[in-house]
Amino acid sequence: MLVNHIKRILTSIDSSYLLSQDYKIFDKFKMTDNHLLLVIWILLGFSSASLQAMPDMHSAGKSVEPFSVNDRSVINPKQTQSLAAILQQESDARVILVGEQHTRMDHHQIQLETMRYLHEQDIDIAIGVEWFQQPFQSHLNDFLAGRITEKQLLHKTEYFDRWVYDYRLYQPILLYAREHGIPVVALNAARELSKAVTKKSFQDLPDELQQQLPSSFDWSDKAYEKRLEKVFKMHPNFSGTFEGFLRGQLLWDESMAESAANYLKKHPEKRMLVFAGTGHIEYGSGIPNRIKRRIEEKVISILPSESPAGVTPNKADYLVFSQTDRLPQVGLIGAFLNTKGDAVVIKDKTETGAISETDIEAGAVIVGIDDVKVATLADFKLEMMNRSPGDEIQLHYRDSIDDSSDDVKTVKIKLR
Repeated sequence: MLVNHIKRILTSIDSSYLLSQDYKIFDKFKMTDNHLLLVIWILLGFSSASLQAMPDMHSAGKSVEPFSVNDRSVINPKQTQSLAAILQQESDARVILVGEQHTRMDHHQIQLETMRYLHEQDIDIAIGVEWFQQPFQSHLNDFLAGRITEKQLLHKTEYFDRWVYDYRLYQPILLYAREHGIPVVALNAARELSKAVTKKSFQDLPDELQQQLPSSFDWSDKAYEKRLEKVFKMHPNFSGTFEGFLRGQLLWDESMAESAANYLKKHPEKRMLVFAGTGHIEYGSGIPNRIKRRIEEKVISILPSESPAGVTPNKADYLVFSQTDRLPQVGLIGAFLNTKGDAVVIKDKTETGAISETDIEAGAVIVGIDDVKVATLADFKLEMMNRSPGDEIQLHYRDSIDDSSDDVKTVKIKLR
C-alpha cells in the first residue's frame, strides 16, 4: 500500500541525533540534503480516501463496489522536497504558521529548525507563540534583552501555572531567539479572559475584560464550528455549554491572529513565524484566515504529520513528515503535589516512588532541593527539570505547613 511504501522511505532517512550543548536538547532533522524532511504539498488534491486499503477482491461472500482510478490520488515519493526548498519557494510569505502537538519534541524541533534556517538566510523575523499570554509581554522582552534570567521569566509569566507543558520542549527556541535577537510575541489571550467567556457572553463581561477582547470576531465559518462541536462532545466533563466552548475557542484564535497582525502592522520590515497548536492552524479556520482578514499578506501553514493516513484536502499548505519523538524522562520523587498558597505540599506518595521508604508523610511541605530554596511550585519544577532517574538529591522539608521555618528535615533520595 501507499502508506507502507512511504513509511519505508521515512525509516530510511538518516534521523541520527546530534547533541547541542548550547540548548541542552537533541537536534533532529537538519535542513540539508543529508537530513531530508519529506514535505508534501497538500494542494495537489491529496485525499484521505486514496489512502484506504485496497478491498479484498477475493474475500468469499463479499461484494466489492467498483471504483474509478479518477477517484484515487497518488503521491510520487521521488518528487518530495526538503523543508528548506519549500521555505525558499515561499519567500514572499509574510506569515508562516508551524503547528505542534504540544508534547511532541519532534514538532518543536521542526519549529526550531524553521526559525534557525530563516535567520541564517538573513531574513528579519519575529516569532509569535501560543505559550505565553499577552499581559506578560514585557517579561518576555526583559528576558530577550538579558535583563532577567530564565528562572525569573518563568516565575514572572506564571508559566507553570498558565501553560504547564514541559518547559524543556520550548527552551531551545527561546534560548535561540535570545541569543540572536529575535523578537518573541506573546499571542495568547489572558487566562482570566478565556475562562470568563466560556461562562458569559462578551457583552456581559466586566469592563476590564471587555477591553481585552479582539476588535472583531468572525462567526461565519460553519465548518470550523462543526469541528469544534465534535471536540466539545469528546469533553463530557466540560461544565459549560457548547456556545461557551465556542466563544472560548474563537477568542483564542481571534486574539492570537490580532496580536500577530498588529505586530506586523507596527513592524513592516518583519516576517513572522507563528508557533501554535495544530488545532489553531489546520484548514485555515483558526489563526490563518483571521490574520488574512486583518492584513493583506500571504499566509502559509506547515503541519507536522507522521504519515499521509487520514489527511484531508486543505488541512494545511504543507505537511512535514516527522517520526514521533519525546523528551527524556525526568527523575521523579514519587509524590503527588499540591499547593497551599505558594507552599509545595505533598498530597500523597506513590507505593514504589523515591520517597516511599522515607519518613515523609502526606502534608509535608518541600522547602528545598540540595542547596536551592523551594518557595513555589515553579521553583520545584525548575530545579527538577534537568534531573534524571538515578540522580541523588537531598530533599528538605517540613512535616506540616504549620511547622516553623526552623523545623526543617532532610532526606537523601535516589530519583526514579
